[in-house]
Order: sequence, then structure tokens, then C-alpha cells
Amino acid sequence: MNQPENTQVSWPEYRSIEVENALGAKALRPGNPHDALAAATKKADTAIEQLSAQFPAWMQGESSRLNKIRVEMVKEGYTAERLDQLFTCAHDIKGQAATYGYPIAGVIGKLLADLIDKTPVGVQIPLPVIDQHVDTIRAIVRQNLKGDGNAQTSNIIEGLRVLNHTTLKRLHASTPAVAAAPAK
Repeated sequence: MNQPENTQVSWPEYRSIEVENALGAKALRPGNPHDALAAATKKADTAIEQLSAQFPAWMQGESSRLNKIRVEMVKEGYTAERLDQLFTCAHDIKGQAATYGYPIAGVIGKLLADLIDKTPVGVQIPLPVIDQHVDTIRAIVRQNLKGDGNAQTSNIIEGLRVLNHTTLKRLHASTPAVAAAPAK
């Protein structure tokens, strides 16, 4: 809205309201910031230590969920919805397994999730290939294989990588080629 040049605009009266600043109590104090960092790290480590007793049970739950989806695929049929559920579970294992102390299971979860992700839409991954991944994760959890593994687990992981590579080559080869766009 345009005001005539000689008209003064006055602001209404206002009242200032002071609010207590609760952040000050939570902020780092002057001094050695490493002390605060060390205290926070110790607190986090203690919390993880208290939760770690539950990690095997959580990992067993994820392993069981993965197996349940696989069994449904075998008994009730291979569907896009079940494949999506299998991907989600494998992806969850990939993300959580290292935290739970099962990094090898996380690597295998990643291999399964990547296999599903790279498979052409509408093409079925052979169930024996899925079985290899699911059974390996279940064996790791059942045998409580924590840590980075050994030569045997390295060989298993490498074998699954080769299986995935070969499977994807075959699945892509069996997929009809997409027609190239016409040249202009």
C-alpha cells in the first residue's frame, strides 16, 4: 500500500517477553572440549554395552524374518511384493549386522540386496540362489559367528559374489534387449 510522502508511520506499542534459555545448561562449557567429548563417548559406549546383550536376539529375529519371506516365496509363489520384502530385510541386515557384531552377515545381506536391486524388473532370481544367501546368513547367526571372519568366511563371500555375477549375467542375457531409440 502506498503512503503519501509526508505521512508518518508509527508502530504499535510492543512488550518484550523474556524466555528462559534452557540450552545454556546443555552447551559445552569453556575448558577442554576433549573432556566433554570423552564423557559423551563414554556415555554412548556404556549404552551400547548395556544393549549388546540383546544383539544376538535381534539378529536372530532378522534372520528368522528373512527365512520366513523365503519360505513364503517357495510355498506361495514368487511375487514382486515378496521380492520387495526380501530386499528390505536383506537391506536391514546389511545396515544393522555390523552394529550387532555380525559384519559378515551384513556383507552377505548387501550381496543379496544388490542382487535383487540389479535384477531386471519382472525377471525371477532362481530360488536356489536366494537360498544360498539366506542359508548363509542363518548359519552365521545360528553359529554366533561374530567379528570379521576367517579364510573360510572369505571364501564363502567370494563364492556368493561369483554366484551373483554369474546369475546377473544369465538374467540380463535372458531379458529381451530394449530397442534403441531411432537416430535423428
